[in-house]
Amino acid sequence: MSLPTLPLAGLLSLVPLTSMAEAWPLGELAAPSGLSLSLMELLFEENPWSGEMLVVVRLLAPTIVEDLDTPLMLRTDMDWACRTWGVPAAATLATAPDLVVIEMMASPVERGVSAPEVPQFFEQYRLEGPVCIWELF
Repeated sequence: MSLPTLPLAGLLSLVPLTSMAEAWPLGELAAPSGLSLSLMELLFEENPWSGEMLVVVRLLAPTIVEDLDTPLMLRTDMDWACRTWGVPAAATLATAPDLVVIEMMASPVERGVSAPEVPQFFEQYRLEGPVCIWELF
C-alpha cells in the first residue's frame, strides 16, 4: 500500500485550515535553540526498499549554519520538531507510520535531489505513542 506524497499545499486542499492549525503549526516557530523553523512540506511516503511507512517533515531553517553552535543543539531541535510536527501528522493516519523523518534545510531543495551547496540535516525517529525515539539515520 502506498501513501500519497503531498506538498503542504496539497494537504491544505484536503483538510480545512482550522483543523490543520490545531494539529500542527503552519507558521514560523522558534525551536528550543532559538533557531527559526517553518514547515516547508509534510509528506507521507512508503520507503521503496523496505516498505516502511514514513512521515517526512521538511523544515526550512535559513540560518541553521549560523545559529547552531553544537551538534547537541541540533539534536534537541530535531527531537522538538518530531514532537511538534511529526507526532501530530502521524496521528492523522489510520495506521501508525514506521518512522518519522525530520529534514532541516537552509533553503528549499526538491525532495530527493542532491544539492551539496545547501546545508541539510536529517534525523529519523520511531514513535511509541506520542514519544519520538531517535533512530540512527
